[in-house]
Amino acid sequence: MGRRVSRGGRFAALGVAVLVGGFWAPSALGGQPGDETADERRSQELLYHCDTESGTRDARVRVSLALPETAARPIGVTVSTTLDEQVVGELRAGGATEVTGVLSATLRAHRTAQADKTGEPVLLPDLAVPTTPLPTEGPLTLVATGEADEVTPGGPGEFRVAADRFNLLLGWPSEGGPDDGEGGDPEPDPEQPPGDGGGDEGGDGGDGGEDGGDSVPDATTLPGTDGGGGAAAQASRQAPPARGFDCVPAADQNTVVTTITVSDDGITRPGDDSTESDGDDTGTSGTGRSSDAEPVDIPDDCVDFADENNAWCAYLGGYTNLDSMNAAVLVEPGIVNLALPIIAACNDGSEWFWFCQTAQAELRHNGKKQLPPTRNAFHAFDFMPNEATVELTQIGDMTIDVRSQVVAPYDGSVVAHATLAVRVYDVTVNGVDLEVGDNCRTERPITVALTADYPGDYTPAAGGFLDGYTDIPPFTGCGDGGNLDPLLTGLISGKDNYVKMTQGAICDIRTEQYCPPSPPELQR
Repeated sequence: MGRRVSRGGRFAALGVAVLVGGFWAPSALGGQPGDETADERRSQELLYHCDTESGTRDARVRVSLALPETAARPIGVTVSTTLDEQVVGELRAGGATEVTGVLSATLRAHRTAQADKTGEPVLLPDLAVPTTPLPTEGPLTLVATGEADEVTPGGPGEFRVAADRFNLLLGWPSEGGPDDGEGGDPEPDPEQPPGDGGGDEGGDGGDGGEDGGDSVPDATTLPGTDGGGGAAAQASRQAPPARGFDCVPAADQNTVVTTITVSDDGITRPGDDSTESDGDDTGTSGTGRSSDAEPVDIPDDCVDFADENNAWCAYLGGYTNLDSMNAAVLVEPGIVNLALPIIAACNDGSEWFWFCQTAQAELRHNGKKQLPPTRNAFHAFDFMPNEATVELTQIGDMTIDVRSQVVAPYDGSVVAHATLAVRVYDVTVNGVDLEVGDNCRTERPITVALTADYPGDYTPAAGGFLDGYTDIPPFTGCGDGGNLDPLLTGLISGKDNYVKMTQGAICDIRTEQYCPPSPPELQR
């Protein structure tokens, strides 16, 4: 991740909300608003609807923020949730005697001075669910905690901070697993790479790195691959026990947790919450926008193209280095459609604390499976100005493989695979048209494998950036009046060109939450 695309660029931190939920037992909810500590504590209780592998469940959660009196201290985040007896029974039936987990968490904040109450997403550090024994009867209360340096987007002002959608992952060792089900420490063995498959699992699937997060898994570790032991052994493996919950706020409720004032010097202070419950602010409830807002305008290129649990769209764009010209090709943001199953325990021989998800992706621009053709200007041989329109078209399937841990240090990784046809047209050299024709393209498509750290750099819902390298093959079909293939090949083609793509926050196509999507500021 250390290399940068040529000629500088801008950074955009993008996220879509993920807060924590569970199943409701009213008597086991966390503390009430006004619980006082040394910090100023604000909280809100909300109803969520959660998709799970066993169906949709209602959930209630109390989100609490502890706002420090001094700027040097971080903001405390506490989420108290409860699983009811039915769900606890399902966990026991799955072999659990205790559970641990992680909450991928975001808040959504909007400036009180602005009419638009949709707000901007702010991705929080993951919240930890400590190892918690299951009760012999009754509900199970889980308390997730963490700290955040900020809960508002950049810049001064007064913000209303609201809860939003969440993702909760719970896991536990299977019988005979790493801790033999005896309630031992579920943390990964520091002497063994996380996801290595375990001593008696027999597979070489897993993360493949020494730290479990910074390295990228090879093809044998990805979901749906034959990772170690051959097809027969792979088919015989069972997914480790785990549960994933994908939840959104129920409609028509006030999701605002607190009002916060950020001063010009960046210091965050509690604001005046007296208008929180005046009935005029349903915040991001249900649809991610004010309940009296006009219908959203979802782009025509946002399409629900697969039968999966989620159907999202977002803007995607970026840069590709051309090392031969010491320049970078801009790819203007266009729509990428995402189809995602519920994240679940990996079924590739990994240890119990690894979760996997494979998203399908499809580019779309004016009804075609491509990114917007983009006009680019370069200086060939460091002095000769030239311009060209670059077109990238998707060939075959595009996938995004996500792996993450449900125990500390909560590391994960992302690998996105794509095959793209590359065409250039409307080429000029020193202001003179170069008649390359309409079929000037690389002699074969380019293949790209982009990676990211999860969730720090990228999640499918929150967006962010992925990067990697690609080879640009020689060109063919260039020249109406003569063979210009060697010229285009010499100017553009080459090996190991750095690529960095940035995805914006998602729009939920089916529910119209967080829509329309906004183009991201592209990172270099």
